[in-house]
Amino acid sequence: MSQANFCQAILANATRHPERLALRLTDPVSGQISEASYASLLSQAASWQQCLQRRGLVMGDRVLLASKVSIEMYALLLALLGLGLVPVLLDRGMSRGRLLAAMRASKAQAVVGEHALIKRWYLLPSLWRMQRLCIDGAGFGLTDLRRDYQPASLAAFRCVALPSADSHGLISFTSGSTGAPKGADRTHHSLIAQHEAIRAHWPDQDSDIDAPCFPVLVLHNLSCGIRTVLPAIDLGAPGKADGAQVLAQFVQAGVTRIAAAPAFMQRLISTAQANGQTLPQVRSLVVGGSTVSRELLEACAAVFPNAHGRVVYGSTEAEPIAEIDMPELLAQWGQHSGYLVGRPVAQAQVVLVKPGSALTCETHVHAAQVTPGATGEILVAGAHVLKRYVDNPAACAENKIPRADGLVWHRTGDCGFLDAQGQLWLTGRVKDAISTVAGELFTYPLEMQIDALQGVVRSALIQPSQQSPVLVLQGLPHNWAALQHILAQWPLPMLRWCQVESMPVDGRHNSKIDRPALRESLPQLTLQVLP
Repeated sequence: MSQANFCQAILANATRHPERLALRLTDPVSGQISEASYASLLSQAASWQQCLQRRGLVMGDRVLLASKVSIEMYALLLALLGLGLVPVLLDRGMSRGRLLAAMRASKAQAVVGEHALIKRWYLLPSLWRMQRLCIDGAGFGLTDLRRDYQPASLAAFRCVALPSADSHGLISFTSGSTGAPKGADRTHHSLIAQHEAIRAHWPDQDSDIDAPCFPVLVLHNLSCGIRTVLPAIDLGAPGKADGAQVLAQFVQAGVTRIAAAPAFMQRLISTAQANGQTLPQVRSLVVGGSTVSRELLEACAAVFPNAHGRVVYGSTEAEPIAEIDMPELLAQWGQHSGYLVGRPVAQAQVVLVKPGSALTCETHVHAAQVTPGATGEILVAGAHVLKRYVDNPAACAENKIPRADGLVWHRTGDCGFLDAQGQLWLTGRVKDAISTVAGELFTYPLEMQIDALQGVVRSALIQPSQQSPVLVLQGLPHNWAALQHILAQWPLPMLRWCQVESMPVDGRHNSKIDRPALRESLPQLTLQVLP
């Protein structure tokens, strides 16, 4: 790569247009606005760099960042990346148990954060051995990092040369539902490659004002040199956004691009449609993070009449994998079973293998590939695909297959098929497949049919261990005969059902059904035989 340190592009943008708005945040409760120009943001970062160096931290040290999303947090993040220190980020949507496990697994040398978030460090054994640096004052067992804070200039920002482009960039632990937390190793090389892949498929204009619901996309925007206005929401709970507040914010700020998960978009669109409101100034719209319903796609076209809308498929370990324009997706809706997510992007190579195959090398991958058009587990490779999990050889062995070119095949855990046009359709998760006499049944196609029934909000077909499947319904069908007709087309054993007020969803995007949580809740639910 031509740039070893991810921050080099950001520094170049700050030098090119120092007074341009870099980032604006609005507190959803108080309405208070905070913002920073490119020069201001990197000047703050330079000041924090001096503080961090005075605490003896050196290149390669891992630093747990414990701060709510703020201008200061991004300044600290850039300070760490610029010095070759390795920020460790924990997803706020993680359960307490998984947060504690991630802290232990991080092997961080220091924790830097707000007093309110780290003041009870003595209750967390994993923090005992770390330097504990507080950015807003001292406290018991906490060192006041701001004590050494001195104003610095943009020119003082350090963007150090790294031993290699594969030096650790940042480590992120996300809110998976099962197993030990995995620290995704976002190297400087992969951060740059991901930025380039996203930009190639979501081109920006110099005048753009972007409103991403994904906090990590701020780094991409800074690398593009465009303005970012974060939505006035709790980014840890995007599905609970105040639609009216956010719409007013977007109109006032002149937002031209939006990137969000379905749950957030639904909140925004429901409010807009209730008020007969449209946002004609938005020219680009990306929805990702979960499957997208037909109704949401149609509503996006109505509320954002001038936007080029896209649906993107990807994951923490590989973003993007595939994409499709919304009108094209609507035109092909229902032509095959499952969710269409488009053609693989040019930067990604995709293969499908027999689900559950034992894969340890490229030879195994080639031998396990399914025939054209058949359903298989989706593997992806590319320069932007993360090569490993940090300090977790078991997770690497399970999910990463080395390639001769130095890249890896990453097992996404998703199943799907490629149609005759080379488009990818998702049919479900490998671990959520239902065992039937006819083989494994992947749940998305059946759930899509049920979700289309009048009265049904959302459905999930799950199978508790060693038991018959259970159909979980949010909202009951107005026509039970129509539901029975759908189910009769599938080779299911005896089926029980239950109703929930709302589906449990993932803590990160509030959009994916949390199936492990559903399975755990079954003993408390009333199971019935279909009428």
